[in-house]
Amino acid sequence: MKNTTVTVDLEKLEKLLNKVGDMVITNSMMSQSIENLPASDEKKELLAKTILFQRHIKELQDYAMDIRMIKIKTIFDTYQHIISQECSNHGKLVHLHIKGGETNIDKSMIEALNLPLKSIITNSVIHGIETPTERTSKGKNEYGTINVSAEQINEQIYITIQDDGRGIDVESLNLESQVITEEDLEGNDLNIQKIKYIVEKLNGRLEISSTKDEGTKLIIIMPLTLSILDGLNIRIGDNIFILPTNAIIESLQPTNDMIKLVGDGSSQLLMLREEFIPIIKLYQQLDIEAEYTDFTKGILIVVKSNNQKAALFVDEFLQQQQIVVKPIEINYKKVVGISGATVKGNGSIGLILDVKSILEQAKITHKVIGEKHGTSF
Repeated sequence: MKNTTVTVDLEKLEKLLNKVGDMVITNSMMSQSIENLPASDEKKELLAKTILFQRHIKELQDYAMDIRMIKIKTIFDTYQHIISQECSNHGKLVHLHIKGGETNIDKSMIEALNLPLKSIITNSVIHGIETPTERTSKGKNEYGTINVSAEQINEQIYITIQDDGRGIDVESLNLESQVITEEDLEGNDLNIQKIKYIVEKLNGRLEISSTKDEGTKLIIIMPLTLSILDGLNIRIGDNIFILPTNAIIESLQPTNDMIKLVGDGSSQLLMLREEFIPIIKLYQQLDIEAEYTDFTKGILIVVKSNNQKAALFVDEFLQQQQIVVKPIEINYKKVVGISGATVKGNGSIGLILDVKSILEQAKITHKVIGEKHGTSF
């Protein structure tokens, strides 16, 4: 039987996807140039051709993305060996159940998540699952259980690892307070804080829940790929930024009675369905001039990162589009509030907002708000 597979270097796939992205940008430039032409039958025909070309590019982009995808079972299949080894070392008995191994995920994402996932599995056996004697004394089966699953929901990958062990005190982890650096990640001794740092750096998030003597559940939520995202164009004064749609909950134009003043009036909260949400004036956060300073004339976009919510104040929101993400740190430097960049249809650079760092910066600036008013901050 002929071999129908071929091994391709990931760097070559990156170059292919980048070139497809360049085609998307070039087509947008052509479309915009045609839009500026005076109305005529020729213009109508050119627009129809660019729409067809755009459809072909989208298909090519999907094919290129599909090549990068591999089944997550490639790393799930290694967990039984890890569990058997750790059980032997620590006198534990554990059954492993795997679900969703056929789920596809970006190869670069798998390589980045491989070590954190193995660390979670190892910790579940060593620290989560009790010894057979401990388990039977609690009325449990002497065999502990670790369930590992993966599924795709709304262009995101959900990876869940759940055990039925002794549980942990989630509050004592101080996940929001510890600062992690690249140097801290050297070696294989990853704790929960370091795992959370890695996940968030990949534009994902980590959710943890635990009950004493019932077990711990960790959910890693990741985008399908790091290269392409859906973004909403927003305007602040003369500046256009891109807000990732996966962070957006809703948008609204508030009335005066929905805005509540805090302290000396310099900080405001949005009251939305009996919930108080901190308002972040993006023009202040980014140090740029806005068209509006009156909340009732602009737009509030409610966003969420981890367990934090905030309402971002902007002048208006524009069209939504799929964009090719270019890292900004490689060619410039890390900028607080900006996660990356893209080239827009007119050839200009579009900056992608980093919702997580914006909320964290606002949390530092308004750290008293949450304590006084029970907001997400």
